[in-house]
Amino acid sequence: MKLPAMNLEVIRTIPLMQKIAFVVLILAGIIVLFYYYVVEPKSMEIASLQGEIGKLDSEIQTLTIKVKHLDELIAANKQLEIELAKKKERLPPEEEAVMLLKQVSDLGIRLGLDIKLWKPGTKSEDASKLFVRLPVNVEVTGGYHTAALFFDRINSLPRIVTVSNLKMGTPKIDKGRIVTQTIFDLIAYAAPQDVKVAAATPGAALATAPK
Repeated sequence: MKLPAMNLEVIRTIPLMQKIAFVVLILAGIIVLFYYYVVEPKSMEIASLQGEIGKLDSEIQTLTIKVKHLDELIAANKQLEIELAKKKERLPPEEEAVMLLKQVSDLGIRLGLDIKLWKPGTKSEDASKLFVRLPVNVEVTGGYHTAALFFDRINSLPRIVTVSNLKMGTPKIDKGRIVTQTIFDLIAYAAPQDVKVAAATPGAALATAPK
């Protein structure tokens, strides 16, 4: 379907900056919706993981202490540790989380973003002692579509990485494309280094059983 010639003439008369502003508003809306409907729910997922990991740890300790039927204990303990490992897969050791952040940086570069700032912050342990936060202050420049794709790839990671304090600068045209400055905090979550899972071997179970 072709637009009437008059409408085309009206579109041509619209100033370039107004056209750019219109496109920017649409793209910015997409990114904001992505942030609030995809990134924010990550905090709820973290809280759920805390509760499930704590519960499984407690059950493992209880089974280890209350040794009554050794065969049943071994089977139950093994199953609980399998479930616990699945939950903790999303909370890797700190060393792996640091490498994950490096991979995220490389991902942004591969997608075409210009990394202007990548400043690791201070590690902090959650009050629950179940995980630590590894923050990074990030500043990138690039197209809106590239930034949106970057955030989508972060959301798809098997580990928990969140984006917060998202700020977008004034867009400008660079080499025929609309680019903008984006500043945000990237946080990777890791298991504390001193977290240990109760042993599931018969010898270990008997060694911890009350006499």
